[in-house]
Amino acid sequence: MRKILLLLIVSVIVSVANAQPDKKAPLSLVKIATTKADGTKIGETTGFAIPSPANQGEIEIVSPYTIFKQAVKATVSDAKGKTTVAHRITGASDLYDVVRFTIDKGAIPPLPVAVDKLAVGSKAYILLPTGKGKAQTINVTIGEAPETGGLTYYTIFRPSDDALTGCPLFNAKGEVVGVIQRSADSQSDKTYAIGIEFNEALTVNTMSAADPALQSILIPKHLPAAQEQASSYLYLLTKNTEDTLSYLANLGDFIEKYPEDFFGYTERAQYYAATKQYANAEADINKALEMCSEKADVHSAMSNIIYNINQSKAYNQYKDWDLNRALSEIEQAYILNPTPLFLMQKGKCLYALKRYSEAYDTYAEINTTRFRSSENLFCQSRALEMAGGDSTKVIALLDSAVMRFKRPLRPDAAPYLLYYANECNRYGFYKEASLGYQEYESLVGTKSLSDVFFYNKEQAELKARLYPQALNDIEKAISLKPQEYVYQIEKALIETRTGHFEEAIFTATQAQKLDPTDPDSYKLIGISLGELGRKAEARQNLQRAYELGDEQALEWLNSMK
Repeated sequence: MRKILLLLIVSVIVSVANAQPDKKAPLSLVKIATTKADGTKIGETTGFAIPSPANQGEIEIVSPYTIFKQAVKATVSDAKGKTTVAHRITGASDLYDVVRFTIDKGAIPPLPVAVDKLAVGSKAYILLPTGKGKAQTINVTIGEAPETGGLTYYTIFRPSDDALTGCPLFNAKGEVVGVIQRSADSQSDKTYAIGIEFNEALTVNTMSAADPALQSILIPKHLPAAQEQASSYLYLLTKNTEDTLSYLANLGDFIEKYPEDFFGYTERAQYYAATKQYANAEADINKALEMCSEKADVHSAMSNIIYNINQSKAYNQYKDWDLNRALSEIEQAYILNPTPLFLMQKGKCLYALKRYSEAYDTYAEINTTRFRSSENLFCQSRALEMAGGDSTKVIALLDSAVMRFKRPLRPDAAPYLLYYANECNRYGFYKEASLGYQEYESLVGTKSLSDVFFYNKEQAELKARLYPQALNDIEKAISLKPQEYVYQIEKALIETRTGHFEEAIFTATQAQKLDPTDPDSYKLIGISLGELGRKAEARQNLQRAYELGDEQALEWLNSMK
């Protein structure tokens, strides 16, 4: 009995020490070649097939990531020489140098994936494809197996070999436990592998749309599994990628998977319309109206599409796709679902059609709902102004738009605040304009403002008789543009009005150097000299101003006789 037991133990030890792969395992190894958009070859590497962890029934290929950067195509050659192409990228990491993707077709058998990790001292082996469905078995021993962030990094005391990059590392049971990685040092006496558990971390989710590793691959990505995540991913993708081919492929995937969801159709229609493929856009909208229950959203999307293309001067009208059609579509949407969101689009259409009174009424209605906002109050104010409404009410609406922002103000309030100040200045509400300009300056910072801003601010302060503030701001304008004659004259004017006659003479003289033919500088010098009792010099300058065409200078001359 002891003899039999001993023989069994020895048998197990020998089988572990000399583990041999399944005869079919070499059929799971593939060669991968990638190319750029211009057809330039990027590189070649080894990969292998595994079952898809997220998509049951699909086969995925694991490969080094490096050769996939900027790749528009990856050609996969199996053990028998048959080729197919990468269909969808299902995960990628430049940090771990691994990528995972599905294939279009083929009968490449997947390798079993290990659940347990290898311990230091464990026997393992690497399969290196040698062609025609055969592979070289390289027996190794795990030297180190540290874990970082849940991932195992295996060290094998064997000289590095670039030919092994991308090859699978197996345990004694013939299960894949890792992927051999390229060594940073080609002369290293060690070979490294990353544990196959990384496979679970490589996924496409909503935030993958902003993942540089994924977006540098120009092969379409697999959509996130959940419908809501898939639509969010597609939305973010429009903001983070210029890879329109992948984007269109993903939209097609979404439509195929969720044919009753309007989102895929309307998003693709927007793309088609933006690229002047109007017939395709129309077909998608019609299909959405046929397939989807949320018809109000489809009409709303159609209105937005037509409205947006009509904002371009280069637009050559397609069929009846004008602003009236945009208005009609949003009115249909509102009938089906009377939400203030659709009224906002209606207001935009009415304003663009110059039907300002109707636009005002529409925004007024919106602002009685929970959608009352700075933007909608601003739009209501603009519509009222364009309709010739009372300026006091125009300003009041703008003031309400600004007051909607919480204090202290954040940068998103700046455009509203500046517009409010400019409108106050325009309509003669100078003190309000001055306060608005000052609040805007405090919000965005003095250093970011132009000479024109400080000139406008000074004009409001001057008319509000806020002379110290006006003088301070015109000096800021001069510091930014010292050669501007108008600014120098404005400063001299304020100095004259505030009784700083010596300063006014100096400033007006500086202005005179910039433009000796303008009468204003001579007149201000003459007035200031007269106030200082220097009558003869004053009359001389006033006479020169009169000769240059200033009739008011004659009145000052006569007053000095």
